[in-house]
Amino acid sequence: MALPEGDWLELRDPDDELRQRIEERFGIEVPNLSALGEIESSSRLRMKGKALIMTAPLLAGGADEQAKLIPTGFLLLPRALITVHYTDYPVFENIAATIDRQEDRTPAAVLARLLEAVVDHASDQLETVSEQAASVSHTIFYTDLQHRGLKIETKQLGRSIIKLGRASERVSRVRYMFLSIGRLAKFVIDRSEDGLNEKTRARLQAVAHDIVSLDEFEISLSSRIQFLLDAATSLISIRQNDVVKVLTVASVVGIPPVLLVGIYGMNFRFMPELSWPWGYPFAVSLCLISGLLPYLWFKWRKWI
Repeated sequence: MALPEGDWLELRDPDDELRQRIEERFGIEVPNLSALGEIESSSRLRMKGKALIMTAPLLAGGADEQAKLIPTGFLLLPRALITVHYTDYPVFENIAATIDRQEDRTPAAVLARLLEAVVDHASDQLETVSEQAASVSHTIFYTDLQHRGLKIETKQLGRSIIKLGRASERVSRVRYMFLSIGRLAKFVIDRSEDGLNEKTRARLQAVAHDIVSLDEFEISLSSRIQFLLDAATSLISIRQNDVVKVLTVASVVGIPPVLLVGIYGMNFRFMPELSWPWGYPFAVSLCLISGLLPYLWFKWRKWI
């Protein structure tokens, strides 16, 4: 099996044989999936001789798919850049198909190009989440759901909560990725001063600055999503409280008539109203009045 040639070697789910051949050729250990998942800073960013061994989680999944993080390794060597991941990552595939052969092909320059693409992809994800939040905001605050009925309104608000929950998860993963990518870019700038030209260094610094700006936008977006979540759950609680209030009023209004009917249904031997010609209308009128008085009292208290 011939090893790939070029300044950038992309290893997608490499088997043990390929990893061993890469290690023999470049004198560097290719991390396995377990090593890529380490979260300690010392494991993610380290230097071995002139090689920089770095790992970072990269966001994958489209706007309608579940967001997931792909542990990815970046091995920056003086004469090659090696990327390692064990799940397909379309962003890298697109770069491999479109990268210009005439541009700077040094390993550090290719790394800068990859980081730029990763940050652009994440920013697109944030824009999509922002649009989803705007749509949910319109549903919550600008759509009259009450005339559609409580069941439909609650169902619509429930869907909004699900959308916001997914958006919140995606934003949190983007932030976690930004933290790792920002550290990675600064690590390359600090540890590869002799191997970076001014253009590549400026591109890596731009990546770090873009992450800072996008992180501020992400924080604002997270606050907005949390506000919408609170608003949606509060509206559902208000609607449920309205239902409970109506049921409470109805039960209280019905108690006096039931009491009167219970009294007249006891069939006492001496009950003058039984012999009255207007006894029945009198009893029915008492039931209506006893039910109307609590209703008017609730109305006066503005409880309904």
